[in-house]
Amino acid sequence: MSVSKDLINKAYPIIEKLAKSRSRHGAFAYYEGCDIYQEVWGMCLDALDRYDSKIGPIENYLVKHVANRLKNLKRDNYFRPGFDVSTSGMARIRMNLVNALSIWSADIDTQGKIIGSSIDNTDPIDYLVYEETVEYIKERLPINLVEPFSDLINNNKVRSHVLDELRSNIANILEQRKYNDK
Repeated sequence: MSVSKDLINKAYPIIEKLAKSRSRHGAFAYYEGCDIYQEVWGMCLDALDRYDSKIGPIENYLVKHVANRLKNLKRDNYFRPGFDVSTSGMARIRMNLVNALSIWSADIDTQGKIIGSSIDNTDPIDYLVYEETVEYIKERLPINLVEPFSDLINNNKVRSHVLDELRSNIANILEQRKYNDK
Protein backbone atom coordinates (compact mmCIF):
# COMPACT_ATOMS: atom_id res chain seq x y z
CA MET A 1 0.00 0.00 0.00
CA SER A 2 1.35 3.43 -0.85
CA VAL A 3 0.70 6.76 0.80
CA SER A 4 -1.03 9.45 -1.23
CA LYS A 5 0.76 12.70 -1.94
CA ASP A 6 -2.18 14.58 -0.40
CA LEU A 7 -1.79 12.69 2.89
CA ILE A 8 1.97 13.34 2.95
CA ASN A 9 1.41 17.06 2.33
CA LYS A 10 -1.18 17.15 5.13
CA ALA A 11 1.06 15.19 7.53
CA TYR A 12 4.34 17.02 6.82
CA PRO A 13 3.83 20.00 9.20
CA ILE A 14 2.46 17.68 11.88
CA ILE A 15 5.45 15.35 11.63
CA GLU A 16 7.90 18.25 11.61
CA LYS A 17 6.29 19.73 14.76
CA LEU A 18 6.31 16.34 16.49
CA ALA A 19 9.91 15.59 15.55
CA LYS A 20 11.14 18.98 16.78
CA SER A 21 9.26 18.82 20.08
CA ARG A 22 10.27 15.24 20.87
CA SER A 23 13.91 15.79 19.92
CA ARG A 24 14.30 18.69 22.38
CA HIS A 25 13.65 16.65 25.52
CA GLY A 26 13.62 13.06 24.33
CA ALA A 27 17.34 12.22 24.40
CA PHE A 28 18.35 9.18 26.45
CA ALA A 29 21.27 6.76 26.66
CA TYR A 30 23.18 7.11 23.39
CA TYR A 31 20.24 8.66 21.50
CA GLU A 32 20.76 12.38 21.07
CA GLY A 33 18.18 14.95 20.02
CA CYS A 34 19.01 14.61 16.33
CA ASP A 35 18.64 10.81 16.59
CA ILE A 36 15.19 11.18 18.16
CA TYR A 37 14.25 13.65 15.40
CA GLN A 38 15.12 11.06 12.74
CA GLU A 39 13.42 8.24 14.65
CA VAL A 40 10.19 10.26 14.88
CA TRP A 41 10.26 10.94 11.15
CA GLY A 42 10.79 7.25 10.41
CA MET A 43 8.01 6.23 12.81
CA CYS A 44 5.57 8.68 11.27
CA LEU A 45 6.33 7.74 7.68
CA ASP A 46 5.88 4.10 8.64
CA ALA A 47 2.56 4.89 10.37
CA LEU A 48 1.15 6.88 7.44
CA ASP A 49 0.95 3.65 5.47
CA ARG A 50 -1.53 2.27 8.04
CA TYR A 51 -3.54 5.46 8.65
CA ASP A 52 -7.29 5.29 8.11
CA SER A 53 -9.23 8.58 8.27
CA LYS A 54 -12.18 6.74 9.89
CA ILE A 55 -10.21 6.36 13.14
CA GLY A 56 -9.80 10.07 13.67
CA PRO A 57 -7.66 13.10 12.78
CA ILE A 58 -4.18 12.39 11.50
CA GLU A 59 -2.56 14.57 14.17
CA ASN A 60 -4.09 12.55 17.00
CA TYR A 61 -3.10 9.32 15.28
CA LEU A 62 0.52 10.39 14.79
CA VAL A 63 0.91 11.84 18.29
CA LYS A 64 -0.35 8.64 19.89
CA HIS A 65 1.69 6.46 17.53
CA VAL A 66 4.92 8.38 18.21
CA ALA A 67 4.33 8.40 21.98
CA ASN A 68 3.88 4.63 22.03
CA ARG A 69 6.80 3.93 19.70
CA LEU A 70 9.17 6.20 21.66
CA LYS A 71 8.21 4.43 24.90
CA ASN A 72 9.00 1.11 23.22
CA LEU A 73 12.29 2.47 21.85
CA LYS A 74 13.33 3.65 25.29
CA ARG A 75 12.21 0.42 26.96
CA ASP A 76 14.17 -1.68 24.47
CA ASN A 77 17.33 0.43 24.41
CA TYR A 78 17.80 1.96 27.83
CA PHE A 79 18.59 0.63 31.29
CA ARG A 80 18.88 2.57 34.52
CA PRO A 81 22.42 2.57 35.82
CA GLY A 82 22.82 0.63 39.01
CA PHE A 83 24.12 -2.66 40.23
CA ASP A 84 21.54 -5.41 39.88
CA VAL A 85 23.03 -8.72 40.96
CA SER A 86 20.36 -10.71 39.12
CA THR A 87 21.37 -9.24 35.76
CA SER A 88 24.26 -11.04 34.15
CA GLY A 89 25.70 -12.15 30.83
CA MET A 90 24.67 -10.39 27.65
CA ALA A 91 22.07 -8.22 29.40
CA ARG A 92 24.78 -6.81 31.73
CA ILE A 93 27.10 -6.16 28.75
CA ARG A 94 24.29 -4.36 26.90
CA MET A 95 23.50 -2.27 29.99
CA ASN A 96 27.14 -1.29 30.36
CA LEU A 97 27.39 -0.28 26.71
CA VAL A 98 24.18 1.77 26.82
CA ASN A 99 25.15 3.55 30.03
CA ALA A 100 28.81 4.00 29.19
CA LEU A 101 30.42 7.35 29.86
CA SER A 102 31.88 9.27 26.99
CA ILE A 103 35.67 9.08 27.09
CA TRP A 104 35.78 12.76 26.09
CA SER A 105 33.80 13.88 29.12
CA ALA A 106 35.57 11.64 31.63
CA ASP A 107 38.09 13.29 33.92
CA ILE A 108 40.70 10.59 34.34
CA ASP A 109 43.65 11.53 36.49
CA THR A 110 47.02 9.78 36.34
CA GLN A 111 46.01 7.39 39.11
CA GLY A 112 42.71 6.42 37.48
CA LYS A 113 41.94 3.03 36.07
CA ILE A 114 40.88 3.38 32.46
CA ILE A 115 39.66 -0.15 31.80
CA GLY A 116 36.68 -1.32 33.79
CA SER A 117 34.77 0.25 36.58
CA SER A 118 33.27 -2.84 38.13
CA ILE A 119 33.91 -3.81 41.72
CA ASP A 120 36.44 -6.43 40.51
CA ASN A 121 38.72 -3.69 39.19
CA THR A 122 38.52 -1.44 42.24
CA ASP A 123 41.59 -0.97 44.36
CA PRO A 124 41.03 -3.18 47.43
CA ILE A 125 41.99 -0.44 49.88
CA ASP A 126 39.61 2.04 48.23
CA TYR A 127 36.86 -0.56 48.39
CA LEU A 128 37.50 -1.24 52.09
CA VAL A 129 37.48 2.48 52.91
CA TYR A 130 34.22 2.83 50.98
CA GLU A 131 32.61 -0.14 52.78
CA GLU A 132 33.82 1.10 56.17
CA THR A 133 32.43 4.57 55.53
CA VAL A 134 29.06 3.20 54.44
CA GLU A 135 28.82 1.02 57.55
CA TYR A 136 29.92 3.94 59.76
CA ILE A 137 27.14 6.10 58.30
CA LYS A 138 24.49 3.34 58.52
CA GLU A 139 25.28 2.73 62.20
CA ARG A 140 24.74 6.39 63.05
CA LEU A 141 21.76 7.20 60.82
CA PRO A 142 18.27 7.28 62.32
CA ILE A 143 16.54 3.93 61.68
CA ASN A 144 14.05 5.48 59.22
CA LEU A 145 16.89 6.71 56.96
CA VAL A 146 18.93 3.49 56.67
CA GLU A 147 16.82 2.00 53.87
CA PRO A 148 16.67 5.25 51.81
CA PHE A 149 20.46 5.55 52.27
CA SER A 150 20.90 2.03 50.86
CA ASP A 151 18.63 2.95 47.96
CA LEU A 152 20.67 6.08 47.33
CA ILE A 153 24.04 4.33 47.20
CA ASN A 154 22.51 1.71 44.86
CA ASN A 155 21.44 4.46 42.41
CA ASN A 156 17.73 4.10 43.17
CA LYS A 157 15.37 7.04 43.42
CA VAL A 158 14.83 8.69 46.78
CA ARG A 159 12.18 11.32 47.44
CA SER A 160 13.56 14.84 47.56
CA HIS A 161 12.50 15.59 51.15
CA VAL A 162 14.12 12.31 52.30
CA LEU A 163 17.22 13.15 50.26
CA ASP A 164 17.47 16.52 51.99
CA GLU A 165 17.17 14.85 55.39
CA LEU A 166 19.80 12.26 54.37
CA ARG A 167 22.21 14.95 53.22
CA SER A 168 21.85 16.83 56.46
CA ASN A 169 22.32 13.73 58.64
CA ILE A 170 25.24 12.38 56.61
CA ALA A 171 26.98 15.77 56.66
CA ASN A 172 26.63 15.86 60.45
CA ILE A 173 27.88 12.27 60.80
CA LEU A 174 30.92 12.90 58.61
CA GLU A 175 31.65 16.20 60.35
CA GLN A 176 31.48 14.44 63.71
CA ARG A 177 33.79 11.70 62.39
CA LYS A 178 36.24 14.30 61.16
CA TYR A 179 36.12 16.03 64.55
CA ASN A 180 36.58 12.73 66.45
CA ASP A 181 39.54 11.66 64.29
CA LYS A 182 41.58 14.73 65.28
